[in-house]
Amino acid sequence: MKLRSMITAGMLGMALAVPAHAQGKDPFAEFDARLEALLAPQAWLKGRVSEADVTLLFTYLKASLIAAARGKQVPVPEALNRRAEELGRELKMHGLVTGLLLLDALESGAKQAVREALSEPAPRSP
Repeated sequence: MKLRSMITAGMLGMALAVPAHAQGKDPFAEFDARLEALLAPQAWLKGRVSEADVTLLFTYLKASLIAAARGKQVPVPEALNRRAEELGRELKMHGLVTGLLLLDALESGAKQAVREALSEPAPRSP
């Protein structure tokens, strides 16, 4: 949820800053590129989730469905609990790193936008 809030804040910052600099180079192009790469499912899942994990999950779901049809419950297998906890820790750390990288790119874009705004001549009033 926090990552979603950071992304929303970043997008809001871009939405407010970009129109003022529409005629020049987009100071948030790097941010856009990083955002796309870091939020891709491959970045989150590659090397973390295996076919064995998917099999483990769906074996449990099938057993649960059959048990539910009989009015019973199936306990969650210890292996599934263990994998879920491991994945949770890994994804939490990945989310932290992703957030920091996105903030770095956003800061860089914001600084560039400020530099460009300060280097432009002030509008003359009639």
